[in-house]
Amino acid sequence: MAYVSRRGRRIGKLKNEVRNYNLEQRRKVNATARNVAVKIMNDLAKEGPEWSGDFKNSWQAVALGEGSKAGKAGGFPYKISDIPRLSTEKKEIQRANKLEIINTSKWAKYALDLEEGRFTPPNFPRLERPKTPKGNVVQMGRRDPNSPTLRGQISNGAGGAQITAPLFWYNKYLNGGGLQKSVEAGVKLGSKRNPLGK
Repeated sequence: MAYVSRRGRRIGKLKNEVRNYNLEQRRKVNATARNVAVKIMNDLAKEGPEWSGDFKNSWQAVALGEGSKAGKAGGFPYKISDIPRLSTEKKEIQRANKLEIINTSKWAKYALDLEEGRFTPPNFPRLERPKTPKGNVVQMGRRDPNSPTLRGQISNGAGGAQITAPLFWYNKYLNGGGLQKSVEAGVKLGSKRNPLGK
């Protein structure tokens, strides 16, 4: 599994204020958090690689806290019904209830460019996987046939290597402003649907 959020860290500045909210306000915060999660999952699915569709369709939100529970396994495009509800009980909110987004694909560590692998014969292409990607190819070129490489690590020139997302796309999304934009868009959507204080 691969995690989007950094463990122990929540997005937002309301964590200390939420405990003083009434039940209706806590429900609205919950709905906004779910809208943010759905936006992040859909943006990750769009930004990331897509060969067979397995990785793209394996994003999942998990509610952490007292009795962690995973959202239902959905697929792209993800919907609000794929996101578990956070508890609105005051005691649960005080225990740092939060959502964590993971990818459950067995290929996640490679698709996120976190671990090297062998993407050349005989490991690839595999008989059970399509020979051509479902996603748009962003670069074609040559891969080192003698050493493990990252998924997105190919050089220009003649060769049969194809990638459907640039090298380090995931780190760029997390640290280059993509995650922040997804959060802001999700909060904006959540506030339109469930404005606080109304």
